[in-house]
Amino acid sequence: MMDKIEKRIDAAARAFNEAASELAEAMLARLATDTTGMAAKVQQALSQGERMLIALEMHPETPAIWWSTIDDYQHMRRIMTIPGAMPSRH
Repeated sequence: MMDKIEKRIDAAARAFNEAASELAEAMLARLATDTTGMAAKVQQALSQGERMLIALEMHPETPAIWWSTIDDYQHMRRIMTIPGAMPSRH
């Protein structure tokens, strides 16, 4: 039987996976409307065997979620970055 922490990790990981899948679909939809040719570049990278990666960058002042392609050598190319917190004006 899983202890309390393991259950918490399992529940959070499942929720994260569900949210990440929804986010990936929304980001793909945004990319489809891009007029800079980025969608074609991403498609080319995927056809060459690269994979997609969504990462949560944990930083106390500037957290972010970023989306990139990653190749077999673990080289990443960022496609899109979403700020984790909206900047505030003081």
